[in-house]
Amino acid sequence: MLYNRVGMKTRSGIVVALLILAVLCVYLATITDGMPVQSTDWAMYVMHARNILSGRAYTDTGYIVQPETIYEGANSYPSGLPLLLVPVYAAVGFSVRAFKVVCEVALALSLWPIYLFGRRYLSAAGALLVVLATAFGSLYMGVHDSINSDSVYQLLSFGSIVLALWIYSSGRENWRWGLLVGLAFSAAYLTRPVGFALVLGAIAVDLFRRRRVAGCKWAHICAVAGVFVVLVLVNGAIFHKDSAYQDQFIFSPVPVARHALAYVTYFSYLFASPLGNAFRYAMWVPSMLLAGLGIWAGIRRNGLTLVEFYGTILLGVLCVYWVPNARYLLPLMPIFLVYILMGAVTALARVPQNYRAVLQAAGVVLLLAAPAANLAHIRDGNRDTLIATPAFNQLVQQIEAVTGAHDYVIFWNPRVLALYTGRSSSPYPLAGPAGVQRFVDRVQPQYVVLDKDWEGDRQYLAPAIDSQAQRYVTVFENSQFRLDRVVGVP
Repeated sequence: MLYNRVGMKTRSGIVVALLILAVLCVYLATITDGMPVQSTDWAMYVMHARNILSGRAYTDTGYIVQPETIYEGANSYPSGLPLLLVPVYAAVGFSVRAFKVVCEVALALSLWPIYLFGRRYLSAAGALLVVLATAFGSLYMGVHDSINSDSVYQLLSFGSIVLALWIYSSGRENWRWGLLVGLAFSAAYLTRPVGFALVLGAIAVDLFRRRRVAGCKWAHICAVAGVFVVLVLVNGAIFHKDSAYQDQFIFSPVPVARHALAYVTYFSYLFASPLGNAFRYAMWVPSMLLAGLGIWAGIRRNGLTLVEFYGTILLGVLCVYWVPNARYLLPLMPIFLVYILMGAVTALARVPQNYRAVLQAAGVVLLLAAPAANLAHIRDGNRDTLIATPAFNQLVQQIEAVTGAHDYVIFWNPRVLALYTGRSSSPYPLAGPAGVQRFVDRVQPQYVVLDKDWEGDRQYLAPAIDSQAQRYVTVFENSQFRLDRVVGVP
């Protein structure tokens, strides 16, 4: 019996490894040399990696945050991904494709702890179904073919969750294992700050299960929290401080409630695909009901665990963040999938035996329909319209030629411009011509870039320039961009 069990685990492991390898091959075969035009965070990660490698100040990126333009993001980003990019940068230099490979490998490898997580609640077949639906789900496809911290966070967060759950279930809650859990949680947090929900969740579940402070495993908790706090403080002293995000949180009931409602609907992205919104929303309602049933069944069987506390805290943080985004649900979507299948198993247990096989097959088809459609159209997404274009390369060459090293340039995508030119840059406020001009008068840039293909430039920047054309002298122009020198700034 033991031999058969070990053999089954070995065969399952081989199947999972081969599946992950196949997914990685698909990911790597479909990466491009460009980046999605609206993506800007990646430039910050690359500049941070460059600064670590060269010994420059971590925040010395050239991107300048102005009070009117905080929508663009903070002046520094977490250090996890930049530290991971440093050896690649040192080996091959600046290479968008090489940096993408790092993220694609992390994205594919994250499927392994997701499988192990699924196996705690589901059969091997159910866990494999979670892996397949995750690997080509819309959210994974959204970060595929890009340089992002989400893929690394998926790997680290689910790896740390699986580790913590194993320690808790096996009774190894001592200070030695606490140090390892704290290190794992810290790695996730240093990649994305929402990782602090892991630490809070671990403390909360221990307090809840003991029901009293005196009953807690204090050696384990103190080790987890101690390692976490030390590494966070060291990171803040050397690299990134989370205070950079302080202007991007809101604590007003109405927007928080609006964001909470938005995230409830965003769980429908599990079924987002070229099949269309009708399929997506048709599947969303039953999936929410099954997930609710799965949560109820899981709590009845195991009580509240780290997973429930982590998910609740993470959703709470997302609701107070200044703008909702379906991508932020990426760490929760595999958990949501596991809950759905747990709910389906619970519901099928009440169905007559002769109907179960048909319902199971129909459920598998419906669950994999969206990922299959995404896989079929994988080459249709994340097409570049900026950095890999000849027009942008010409703009970069002209900026390097006609501007000074310390000149300040206004551009709608300041991070990418700072990365490619080494010039300081900010976006402009999304206001009318008068508001844009007031901003120009206040910050006093030397140059302004107009992107003829960017809707924001046509709506806000171009009218501001046209209203005071005498103050803008064109020094370069091609089919897409115009570089103007600003003269007569008060």
